[in-house]
Amino acid sequence: FLGELLPAAACGETRTGLGFDIHRMAEGRELWLAGLKLDHPKGCVGHSDGDVVLHAAADAVLGAAGLGEIGMFFPPEDPKIKGIKSRDIVAEVLKRLEALGASLMHLDVTVVAEEPKLKPRYEALRKSLAQVWGLEPGRASLKAKSHEGLGEIGRGEAIAAYAVAT
Repeated sequence: FLGELLPAAACGETRTGLGFDIHRMAEGRELWLAGLKLDHPKGCVGHSDGDVVLHAAADAVLGAAGLGEIGMFFPPEDPKIKGIKSRDIVAEVLKRLEALGASLMHLDVTVVAEEPKLKPRYEALRKSLAQVWGLEPGRASLKAKSHEGLGEIGRGEAIAAYAVAT
């Protein structure tokens, strides 16, 4: 399906992709969000560092480019990539985007979590998100919502993120 995208990318067509990720949280794990390590007693459990922000953003970018999702390139059952840094996943996604002659214009991410409270960290998270993706700071947006105590997210057992990429 790459052949179908190349002419559109070359002529400047604008595309949008949607991404989502969710990870269980566990005591004693590092918490990585938007490429930043946060001081928190719980972190995300995953095959990688569990950065739900970068994973959702990667899926959104791949979707906009018509390239599927990160599990196609980084299958969780592959032992060679166990513990991979999400920044490395982003670097690979950006290489694939560049190979198409396409460029990322904007990212918008919503984190859904009860803990930690992210509002005091918005600016640092947004700047990191922009930096990791090679965007000007004004081309990345990040905000958080609680889950109002509902379900596994509301109990602090998981954290999720939604992303839209243009």
